[in-house]
Amino acid sequence: MKNNILGCLVAVIIVLSGCSTNEENTISLDKEQSYIPMVNLNGIIYSSYSLTKQEKYTVGEVFGEIKRRVPSSEIQKENLTSNSYDEGTVIYNVKEDNEIFLIEESLGVYSILNKIE
Repeated sequence: MKNNILGCLVAVIIVLSGCSTNEENTISLDKEQSYIPMVNLNGIIYSSYSLTKQEKYTVGEVFGEIKRRVPSSEIQKENLTSNSYDEGTVIYNVKEDNEIFLIEESLGVYSILNKIE
């Protein structure tokens, strides 16, 4: 009889803990989560997919600067906005391909921005 009651109590505790509305069990969209860095350039969304040294592409002229950083969960609707890069981050043209842009991550190392198809 005691084992039966103990078993029922354990089952009730498990069920109740699974139904908890404790804040630590909730998922918030406001928290930063993993995402693909994106930039809106003239209404076209580009994603940052890799890093390169200047060996693969020749850095061209300055295309522009990020004007506003938006939350990572937001889709960029305005020109020169990003869900990853801070305001003032410089975007460069590439001499070899007019559909690829570069963002300097550190001295001589660039993120490649490629159009999302």
